[in-house]
Amino acid sequence: MMGLLVVAPATLVPGRWATVGAIWLYCRAMTGWMSLCGLNLLVRRLHVLPDTEPAVIASKHQSWGDGICLVSRHRELTYVIGDHMLKYPLVGWILTRAEAVVVDNAGGKRTNGGLDTGLQALQRSGRDVLIYPEGGLSEVGSKKRYRLGVYRLAKDLNRPVIPVATNLGVFWPQQKWEFRPGLAIIELLDPIHPGDDPKAFITALETAIETRTAELVKAGRRGMG
Repeated sequence: MMGLLVVAPATLVPGRWATVGAIWLYCRAMTGWMSLCGLNLLVRRLHVLPDTEPAVIASKHQSWGDGICLVSRHRELTYVIGDHMLKYPLVGWILTRAEAVVVDNAGGKRTNGGLDTGLQALQRSGRDVLIYPEGGLSEVGSKKRYRLGVYRLAKDLNRPVIPVATNLGVFWPQQKWEFRPGLAIIELLDPIHPGDDPKAFITALETAIETRTAELVKAGRRGMG
């Protein structure tokens, strides 16, 4: 709620830049607070993001902090979010001002054509876009079904997909606002191109993310011990 109150005044400024800037400043402040609480953040391999074209960033989602931590290191991200986020006060307005792409979190269907409209906006903007292929939070050590939305997004935009593994959930569990001391790692992996076989793409994406995430989680838990 505090973050919403901090960002909300920026939405009164015309255009996207003020809202995005306020979100970024809040995310930077949050990662600073994490550090003061003994939880340090390392975002690895940002260099794999292409210099010549925007990408789809497909991330494991273990914690509310996943987006906060990524945005703190990448200010100009656009986000694909489920429509369940709109039930929170002010969130819908803030996300609209930030030009987020809102889709039906139930899977398959679109929220008022949100994905189609979002694709058009992303094509115009040329910004990297963040999506969670599982469609929601998963507990550390578990996973949800990887959905085809990430494939459609990358295929229609003709963009590479950057898988992202993490162990943040070890230190910032799911929807809890509490930190455990340690080193949280978010790691960008080698690009995967969507190709013509969606099932093969999803299998490759899931394997890359889940394999590296398991390694990071093991290392994080070992460090806590």
